[in-house]
Amino acid sequence: MNLGISGQALGEMMDFEAIVDIGLKYGIRHYELWPCNVPGAGFGYRDREIEKVCEIIRRKDVVIDCVTMEAAFCEAAVESPEYYAELLMGAVDAAVAVGANLVNHYCYYINLDEKPDFERMESFWGRPLAYAKEKQVTLVLENEAHDATRRPELTAAIMEHFQDEAFRTNLDAVNYFHASEEGFPAAYEILKPYIGYVHLKNACLYREGAGQPRENEGAPMSGIYAGRPIQYAPIPDGSVNIAGLVHALKEDGSYLGTCTLEPHTTPECAEVFYEREIKWLRELNLFT
Repeated sequence: MNLGISGQALGEMMDFEAIVDIGLKYGIRHYELWPCNVPGAGFGYRDREIEKVCEIIRRKDVVIDCVTMEAAFCEAAVESPEYYAELLMGAVDAAVAVGANLVNHYCYYINLDEKPDFERMESFWGRPLAYAKEKQVTLVLENEAHDATRRPELTAAIMEHFQDEAFRTNLDAVNYFHASEEGFPAAYEILKPYIGYVHLKNACLYREGAGQPRENEGAPMSGIYAGRPIQYAPIPDGSVNIAGLVHALKEDGSYLGTCTLEPHTTPECAEVFYEREIKWLRELNLFT
């Protein structure tokens, strides 16, 4: 497996080439692309200059494994399935352009309720899924703490409904923790047949008066800890067994792709996370 970096954490502060240079400083050659990393304006990718990103990856000899489309977090983007489908298909086109075979997407405003509405999901994802298959791209649905993917059993039900090798999940164990669920081993074991991509980060519970850095405080938990903020932390310092997860992925051979670091902190602190996390993961011989 490879270790990668998401373009999100630093995307509002620096251009994609600068992000790549930070990754290369730590020996990272794999990246996840976000719209904010692509020059231009407009929602999504279709009105942006993707060819400039292509030039960077050629010149720097790096790889983009995944293109992310975060539109489901915008209510305006999900006002109609047709409009949302165009945005997601635009992400597929961007993936093809940069040589990625994955498009990461979300459920959120498409289905905030805990119970999956499969008919509604099909109306938003059916056409993009057919388009992705035509382009040999896989859609990976990332679990989040406040929508219909909040529990691994729910995500598995969505995977089983679509029953398509081109429709997988992006396993984020800490997002399950955010929902008061067991990110590892439970979520991993439940979703093992459906994993198409992996995000790595860590967190713990916020504790009043504990002196935890305010810049790493996140949104309220859901589930039994609902209302209590999540407190993000570098991977070695959080409560989710990320080392166990990566070891299981390697031992089982169930996933051979890139595990992408996704620190949830301010852009100014992101490189502090990268330095600590990359060093720790390599010291454990989980990545080279």
